[in-house]
Amino acid sequence: MGGLPADKVGRDVIVTWKSYDIDNNKTFYTDSNGLEMQKRILNFKESYNFSTFEQISGNYYPINSAIAIVDSKSQLQMTVLNDRSQGGAVLEKGKIELMQ
Repeated sequence: MGGLPADKVGRDVIVTWKSYDIDNNKTFYTDSNGLEMQKRILNFKESYNFSTFEQISGNYYPINSAIAIVDSKSQLQMTVLNDRSQGGAVLEKGKIELMQ
């Protein structure tokens, strides 16, 4: 990735991976400090009623080593491994994104 302009304008740099064959049904998995994968559901929190106007940032999670989506019907899986901690989300069907 090349440099960004030094014009003092804030930017988000996102890298995305898309699979047209995977229907993850709004579910994805993130690692928990490299120990185990945690199930995440888009716009849902198990411990409280999720309500926000920030749909993107409210669904981002820390990704220490991996983020994955799984299609349980076709048994397809896509996993992205990263070499440093980043923020990640799955906001659309079959699409993983990591914030650089």
